[in-house]
Amino acid sequence: MSVLRSCLPCRSAKTKCDLVRPTCGRCSKRGTTCSGFPPDEGFIFRDENEEAQRNSARARGEKRYLGGLQAAFSWELQTSPYNPRTTDDAAIIYQQYPWPNASALSSIVPPSLQLDLDTCALDRFFVNWTLHPCNHGVSPGHMDQLPRLYLSAAPGSVLWHAIRAVAFADMRYRTISARGETPFHIRAWQQYGEALKAMRALALGVNEGVADDSCLAAILLIDNFELMYLARNGPLGPHSDAIRYILHTRGDSQLLDRSGFALWRIAHHRLQSRQLLLREEPDAEQTAAAANKLLDESNMHRKDGMMPLFPDAVLQRAKLLVSSIRELNASVDSWAAKLTGVWKPEVKDPRSIPISQVEEGGFPVPRFPCPRFLSYHDICLAYLWNPHAASQLVLRESLVDVIRYISSLGPLEEGDEAEAETFIEEEKAAVEWLSSVIIRSLPPLLGFTHRQEGRRPHSFTQGKMAGRLFSLFSMWVVERAQFTSVLHKQTAREVTAWINSSHRLL
Repeated sequence: MSVLRSCLPCRSAKTKCDLVRPTCGRCSKRGTTCSGFPPDEGFIFRDENEEAQRNSARARGEKRYLGGLQAAFSWELQTSPYNPRTTDDAAIIYQQYPWPNASALSSIVPPSLQLDLDTCALDRFFVNWTLHPCNHGVSPGHMDQLPRLYLSAAPGSVLWHAIRAVAFADMRYRTISARGETPFHIRAWQQYGEALKAMRALALGVNEGVADDSCLAAILLIDNFELMYLARNGPLGPHSDAIRYILHTRGDSQLLDRSGFALWRIAHHRLQSRQLLLREEPDAEQTAAAANKLLDESNMHRKDGMMPLFPDAVLQRAKLLVSSIRELNASVDSWAAKLTGVWKPEVKDPRSIPISQVEEGGFPVPRFPCPRFLSYHDICLAYLWNPHAASQLVLRESLVDVIRYISSLGPLEEGDEAEAETFIEEEKAAVEWLSSVIIRSLPPLLGFTHRQEGRRPHSFTQGKMAGRLFSLFSMWVVERAQFTSVLHKQTAREVTAWINSSHRLL
């Protein structure tokens, strides 16, 4: 019984009334004057409509129909594969409330404030793929000169096509609303083909434009496109010779310009990643640029030719190499232990960091078998430290190979053999620790974790795709390493497979 329809004494006492005329039971017992309850005519809605009927049904406790958007979120109705009433209600809601409609928005927003999808794709590209220097010069940035180069690039140039190929590939899940428009993943393929065609035409020319910053940036972007969206395994696959040729053509003057040096650094790191992964020796020009002096290639070739003729010289050379690598590792460990401030990563508890579970495209995030994460101040610092750990891993495994090579040249003394075995076990433990450093740094580098700012988590959106590109090299190193654990190898394979699956073009 409704309290609102009670008699005045029962309504004042906020008790239920039995609605008996002319006097209810409670008033009869108390001897109170009762005027009875209001007639039904007083509860008829003067403006009867659908909304009033729903409110009346809700007040009477009747079961209402779950339609439209409510049915979409009702687990009881999700068991049926198709509900035509739900589809009809959604269409009615879409017509009655036009503000989610893109065409309705276009009629409301002035043309001067509207952005076409190509412009949105380019804006998204510059957010996801460029990193500007921050921390008052601590972080060097990544491809931060691309906006300036794109504005000065002519339509149809190799850089113009390369940037648009990566930008359209990053929008591959975006639905095209207008009829007749080409989907973004197809347009990405088209722009990629045009970029290769323009690069081929540039290579057939008489070195015109090959030494420009735009040409080097374009070939790096083409390599990024193939790594992230074509699931190619290995850095600089068919473009390593082209990178070497462009760096050789640019000469030493590129090291004196800020933009030129930034692009040289990225290209040098890309070549270095390939050489470390494939255990190749560095180019003479790379060594000369790093040491800031020219090398006498004739002396190097002469020594390499004489070494196989003298086993004693080979043994001495191997021992000298072991000694120099050990000194280098000791200096690196001492230098890294003294780092403070933003250069030193923070150890975070996963339970205190919000972590994404599902990324764009519906691919679940890989699981990371680590009780603690390494959180860097920004992606640039993670980009510097992650390849550093991978390079140290390769160097220590190469040191073990050299020690075993020395043992294969002849029997060692009893004390030297025991010392070599102990040293090999120490290097294996160091390799496993470096592998764990790489694995623990992956969630922030891949953009899965969120930085807590006050009460709201803040995602590292700037340079997210660049961070995922950076992690590929470390994953390849961990997966191919000799002394990393099976668990770390499995994690590396899962992360690589996730990147290939979630970003591959359709």
